[in-house]
Amino acid sequence: MVNNRFGIGRGVDALFSKVDSNFFAKLSIDQVSPNPYQPRTNFNKSDLIELSESIKQYGIIQPLTVRRVSDNNYQIISGERRYKASKLAGLTTLPVYIKQAQDNQMLELALIENIQREDLDPIEIGISYKTLIEELNITQEKLSEKIGKKRSTISNYIRLLQLHPIIQAGLRDFIITIGHAKPLLSLSNQNKQLELYNYIVSNSSSVREIENIIKESKDLHYLNNKKTTTKLSSNLFSLQENLAELLESNVKIKSLKNGKKKVEILFISEKKLYEFIENIKL
Repeated sequence: MVNNRFGIGRGVDALFSKVDSNFFAKLSIDQVSPNPYQPRTNFNKSDLIELSESIKQYGIIQPLTVRRVSDNNYQIISGERRYKASKLAGLTTLPVYIKQAQDNQMLELALIENIQREDLDPIEIGISYKTLIEELNITQEKLSEKIGKKRSTISNYIRLLQLHPIIQAGLRDFIITIGHAKPLLSLSNQNKQLELYNYIVSNSSSVREIENIIKESKDLHYLNNKKTTTKLSSNLFSLQENLAELLESNVKIKSLKNGKKKVEILFISEKKLYEFIENIKL
């Protein structure tokens, strides 16, 4: 049941295009459900607890924005973090602003409002852009016009979704930066992405260092996908694994079609190369 309905003022009314059914109200918390288009999927538990304590003391200062989906059911357009914290605080009612919105309009309202926030992680932003483009059937260029972002910015965030899932988690937890992630996207093989990601995390590598490693790898055709080798025998494969462990580097033994054998060693830095040279007394 909707309680304490009151009309909106002229200034707020103008912001929402003077839709007659828009108004402020109090709703039972059981009447409100989360937004299926919510771009944020990673809610920090300690932050929610902190917000819930604030809500216990001061109440909800900014009402949630919702839309009516049936007589006694409302769906959040924005304010899901406040909704979750309110449940933790034990609130039974919520102050809301009820807005008329169809499914497509709700998707657009929810995502556009939320992607303007500064606390979304890069993966959440990429998912939001991708969802808007697919659900509204628009181009990156059209989305660029709607949200005031460069098309290249939108494209770069969406491309982050091509990274290995562990790397995406690293971005979400701010273990690495977008600057580190961009060079990894030049590696189509997700296992290679992950290998270099682990190196970044272990060595606190700079973006420039990673860019150089990838450039040198490509120059050596290390990342070339062309099949110029035949399958290794079990003995050669075992030797390859032992060498890789011994040298602490990525080792490839290639059995060429003419019967010759080729060994490639990828040194992840110049320092590792010189250590290898010193060890074999060259």
